[in-house]
Amino acid sequence: MLKRRAVDAVFGEDLVPRLRAARCVRRRRHENGCRACLLACPHQALWFDADGAWRLHAAACDGCGACASACPSQAIDAPGIDLAALRRAWLDLEVVTLGCHMGPADAAVRLPCLAGLHPELLASALLARPGTPVRLDLSACGGCAKGALRPLIEAQARQAVTYVRRLGAAPDVRIVDGAANGRSGNEPHTRRISRRDLFQLARSRGIELVARGLAAGAADAASGVALPHRARLLAAARERAATAAERTHALPMLGGFFVDWQVADACDGCRDGDGPCCVSACPNGAWRLGSSAGATVLSHDAACCSGCGACTLACPRSALEPGPAAVCADAGRRAKRSFALARCRVCRMRPAKGAHGLCGNCSKRQHVAASVPQRCR
Repeated sequence: MLKRRAVDAVFGEDLVPRLRAARCVRRRRHENGCRACLLACPHQALWFDADGAWRLHAAACDGCGACASACPSQAIDAPGIDLAALRRAWLDLEVVTLGCHMGPADAAVRLPCLAGLHPELLASALLARPGTPVRLDLSACGGCAKGALRPLIEAQARQAVTYVRRLGAAPDVRIVDGAANGRSGNEPHTRRISRRDLFQLARSRGIELVARGLAAGAADAASGVALPHRARLLAAARERAATAAERTHALPMLGGFFVDWQVADACDGCRDGDGPCCVSACPNGAWRLGSSAGATVLSHDAACCSGCGACTLACPRSALEPGPAAVCADAGRRAKRSFALARCRVCRMRPAKGAHGLCGNCSKRQHVAASVPQRCR
């Protein structure tokens, strides 16, 4: 008899989360102070060092994935989440049962822990086939060291179900516990596999892991959206919204996947710096600065925004205020603020930066000239 964790170790799958530093709001701006992943970890296996680098104690981590679900910018990849298996389950099964590796062996999809199932991923699966009953088997939570994560799992399921209902669907999602199954939930479940099955599974899992890694890298390179679950969720939401007779066009601030922002008149485009702080602080490219018809335009795309709040913390004018977004964020990129495009007073070629009306190059030349002693000129 082999437990799932032992089998996964044979397959070579590392059951620890992985951080994508470019998406981490704390790594981008140390003063952000985001600690969502640290607070979500039930084993205190995560911390930030003095340089702001993300650290993981691999021996203390059991791969629950709670940090990945809690990360506001989806910068952490949850371990052991097989997206292909999830899609196959929703297409092939009449009732989809999701369980953990310590739960019942008859679960259609078994994850290291259901806490790693991101609500956006669950919502996109529910929208694909809203009539398919889904059962979240939490029967093993009572005897598991991660049992304290059960409220988090239930909250994530409610968020996904609430969003799907706002698009006019009626998903059938239920929590299954030990009492309902006639099990105590205190005994870990194992599965029996033969030696031949073990090697066949190891070979197929190895091929699958390589293919998954190549596909993920290609998707990240091809997509301008950094949020890994967002593209699939948007596609499912737009397809559902196109066929729904009635739908609510606004999401509530609490529990909504998409966030829009209002820009107050105090915003001046951070002209006394190197550009808008919101653009440089956003890990997902939701904010963008461009030019149109002789003006500088600050725009925002709710489909790329996770609502992490990095932009409002970085704004020196306190000019950003969050608000509800469209239910499927299908408005596209929208202009939020327009500024007159001032040209450099020296070269007249580049946009001026700062209070002196100079571009970056001319400002450097002026600074160098001022620092040269008079006798050397």
